[in-house]
Amino acid sequence: MRLFLLISAILTFSACQKQTTLVPEPVNQQSLSTDVLIEGIKQCQEDEACLDALNTYFSQLAEQKEIQDSPLPEDNALNEKVTVEEAIQNQVNVGQQPLLTNTRIQAALNEWLTWKRPKLIETWNNYQYLKAKIHQPFKEKDIPESLLLAIIAQESGGRVHSMSSAGASGLFQLMPATADRFGVKGTIGDYDARFHPESAAKGAAKYIEEQRQLYGDDFAKILAAYNAGENRFKRLNKKHGNRSIWDTPFFYDLPSETQDYIAIVLSAKLIFDMPQAYNVELKEVDGSTALIRARKDTSLSELAVCFGQHNNEIGWYRILRNLNATTKAKRVIKQNTVVVIPNELKPIYETTCQDENLMALAKKIHDADFPDRPEFTWYKIKKGDSLSSISRKFKCSSKREIAQLNKLKAPRYLINAGKKLKVPRC
Repeated sequence: MRLFLLISAILTFSACQKQTTLVPEPVNQQSLSTDVLIEGIKQCQEDEACLDALNTYFSQLAEQKEIQDSPLPEDNALNEKVTVEEAIQNQVNVGQQPLLTNTRIQAALNEWLTWKRPKLIETWNNYQYLKAKIHQPFKEKDIPESLLLAIIAQESGGRVHSMSSAGASGLFQLMPATADRFGVKGTIGDYDARFHPESAAKGAAKYIEEQRQLYGDDFAKILAAYNAGENRFKRLNKKHGNRSIWDTPFFYDLPSETQDYIAIVLSAKLIFDMPQAYNVELKEVDGSTALIRARKDTSLSELAVCFGQHNNEIGWYRILRNLNATTKAKRVIKQNTVVVIPNELKPIYETTCQDENLMALAKKIHDADFPDRPEFTWYKIKKGDSLSSISRKFKCSSKREIAQLNKLKAPRYLINAGKKLKVPRC
């Protein structure tokens, strides 16, 4: 019966019906179950207009959820679930081609919902503790939170210290030149500013907003520019007369990596918009944090050992590193130094982390993994090397760190082949 109402509502308001009669009130005041939606998709598979309407239903529900999440009186009408009829009457623009009719999007959805599901969940869990640090710049620019989540899911899985072989770094995998252009500069603590969540988020939000001025809310084009480079994509867009990016000649003129990237990120955005529709469970987590002062010399790995798996089956190491993004894993955190931890772990710190035997073991294995060693290594400069290329080889060192260690002066940072440089160790 619910399936009949769904299909009836969709067909009544889609182009596949040549009539304007409204669906009788009420159609269904509750959001439809996953089984009903999946069956609806199957039955609409051959009808593009029908799928368009169903896709709009998902988008409108996601928008409604954002409204519901904001503080409102309990009796406010906006708290009611959106109906299929309302979703169709209030069409939401999701691009020039409905996403659910796109086979590339469908294929990418399959990846996220099968072998890449753990990365999706990991991103969500990491984000719960990073949201206070990275969401605000996107919110201020009215960039959907689901797009933010989708980008970091693909780029880093929500891991602050992610690095690529091409030199991109951080949550948003910013390249050095892009980071500089949007103010993500210098070093903060032990790391390049791209590893600092707040700084990286501000830079990424500025980048997306800049592209939005050119392409509006066509997120496919914004993502193409993000992945392929804004200048390269701008030329391609001009070449193809600003047509839909899904237009075959235009799409296949994009780098193959960018073709995949667009589909992967947009499909993740769909899931983050409406996880229930894809049988995905994203558990709400208290991501609040607390500041503690180390009672003794310690390290993030030692704290991870004592926190164990309290309310987190995969442990807390990654969360601790994300929250203390400017501190290297090997760093000894001196007594009385402030450390950021999840708020729920404060009682554990006061109890388990004061167990002398456990903490002695934690220190012993930390020291075995990070034995005392020089803070730098020597690198022989090769022909064609630059500080930027050398820093990429060593991944965790910025060119400014290397320059400071070797007393090289900006902006040229002159180096000579055959000479040796001190390079900070990771």
